[in-house]
Amino acid sequence: MTVKYDNGLGEVTYTKYPQSRSIRVIISSKGEIKVTLPVYLSYQEAERFLFSVGGKMATKRMEILKRRKSAHEAGMPSDYQINKQAHAILPQRTRQMYELMTQKVKIRDSAGNIMEDPFRYNRVAIKNNSSNWGSCSTLRNINLNMNLVRLPEELMDYVIAHELCHLVYPNHSPRFHALLNAITDGKEKALAARLKNYKL
Repeated sequence: MTVKYDNGLGEVTYTKYPQSRSIRVIISSKGEIKVTLPVYLSYQEAERFLFSVGGKMATKRMEILKRRKSAHEAGMPSDYQINKQAHAILPQRTRQMYELMTQKVKIRDSAGNIMEDPFRYNRVAIKNNSSNWGSCSTLRNINLNMNLVRLPEELMDYVIAHELCHLVYPNHSPRFHALLNAITDGKEKALAARLKNYKL
């Protein structure tokens, strides 16, 4: 169940989830305040919690809205535009990187046999998060941050290659780094260092 209140912090959406174990406050990229809570707690309890951290939430919300206003005035693309661009570019580029990597390297398993289709993936999901540029799942799904399209093309390709290599080695072992270094023509460390200059 979802309810909305305007309680001085702007419109707040409260949603009860059976799987929630605690109250959680999130501010979206649009500055919207969303509160999730367990089904056994009341909305009044959630509101009291929100007001206990209300000062921080209000400050954070104003910072987000200020950044959005500055970006708009500077003529920067909106999140909607970036998301649309990402959906048009990233799945196609992932496919191209998959084909390039498949042709470029042959990987042997522990028995010495060449692996068949080591970079195979199932689907590409485009997300907007602040924790990583990309990830992959045990189901061989690739998750890419929509903001990759803001990066130089070489760094965008590096992130995609990084996730495809994780389908072979789901860790950061020496073999993983050796594979990624081979894919990037010996530039893995340089590309990783460049990527650190960009904030999510």
